[in-house]
Amino acid sequence: MSKPAPVNNEQVRCQDHCQARCCRYLTVQIPAPTRKCDLDELSWFLAHEHITVYVESRRWRLEVRTRCKYLTADNLCAIYETRPEVCRDYHPKTCEFPARPKHTLEFDQMEDFDAWRIKQRQERKAKRAGKARG
Repeated sequence: MSKPAPVNNEQVRCQDHCQARCCRYLTVQIPAPTRKCDLDELSWFLAHEHITVYVESRRWRLEVRTRCKYLTADNLCAIYETRPEVCRDYHPKTCEFPARPKHTLEFDQMEDFDAWRIKQRQERKAKRAGKARG
């Protein structure tokens, strides 16, 4: 398919500089882990390739890095005129190019997440022990 004609400066910026970052992953909000089984499930997610779990504005999110099947070789949308509403709502001013923002917590590896879990558990234990003494 042919690329869409630029209609404004923002679209030109997107076409000239876009690395199609928003078209190479999807993110879904997930419940904050509160039980051991929730934490185990997050570890399981992270045991898979191309998965990130992060916290943004106190909301837990699961990111799957996967390329949109309608992204062309030159990083343009092959279904631009009929793309989903979520794609239409994405605005160049909120684009993550050139770098993605840092999050409060972010895990790409199960081992890093499990180390964080252990540290959290130890901190909770120490806090409870301090309260019991005081």
